Amino acid sequence: MSETRSIAFSKMNGLGNDFVIIDARDNGLSLSGDDVRALAARNNAQTKGCDQLLVLQPPRGAGDVFMQIFNADGGEVEACGNGTRAVAAYLARSGLATMEIDTLGGTLACAATLADANARAQVAMPLPQIGAPINLHKDLPAALPVNIGNPHAVIFVETGTAGLAAQYGFQLERHKAFPDNANINFASLQGDNILRLDTWERGVGLTKACGTGACASAVAAVTQELCAAGDVTVRPPFNQDDNDTDVLIIDYRPESHVLMHGPVAFEFDGEATL
Repeated sequence: MSETRSIAFSKMNGLGNDFVIIDARDNGLSLSGDDVRALAARNNAQTKGCDQLLVLQPPRGAGDVFMQIFNADGGEVEACGNGTRAVAAYLARSGLATMEIDTLGGTLACAATLADANARAQVAMPLPQIGAPINLHKDLPAALPVNIGNPHAVIFVETGTAGLAAQYGFQLERHKAFPDNANINFASLQGDNILRLDTWERGVGLTKACGTGACASAVAAVTQELCAAGDVTVRPPFNQDDNDTDVLIIDYRPESHVLMHGPVAFEFDGEATL
């Protein structure tokens, strides 16, 4: 006979990039790949599905909490920028204004402020590792590899980022240049230090926003002298009308820091049955 478990969760999103957050600090919960896929499925009536499932565990280092990050396909990954911001906002509900979140990609310093069902959160990402430009496809410009705790490739084009991400993302995610697969970003310059970005996330597919993708793309833009160092505004797919609110601001200073800040929304709390 199979055992049924009830799991409490919170549903949150950062610019439409949505998460199921499970606080397992007191119960030692461990999820299998099948569990993750079931909870993340878009037809799950209780969670409504998600891009990433985030499990909070006791800290493994000097941080306040350890965050396990699972993509919707069940694979555990090193980093999730918007997810880190969501967890920062989640922890702020218990009174923390600043916190350090341990991940497989390192310990990240965060801050969050609350406003009803919304919040703004900032995370200090690790300084990037930048590779040499590579050609991933004969019909595309060269890509710049950028690791920001997880692997990315950034391709700058004039227009059509959404169509290109949909057309080439699945194929390029699995390119032989990326032994652990990679997130594929198509970016275009829309103004001084303003980017339009569409990302194909490994293990997820197209998403409404990607935090680490925004960081990687800002890094690539500054590295390739398309943008100046400092604040780079990134408009994700969630931002359909080029407004100045639904954006991520990436403050990149090559010698010192990558700071990402932007909005977070609480959707609902619930319980899911496995």
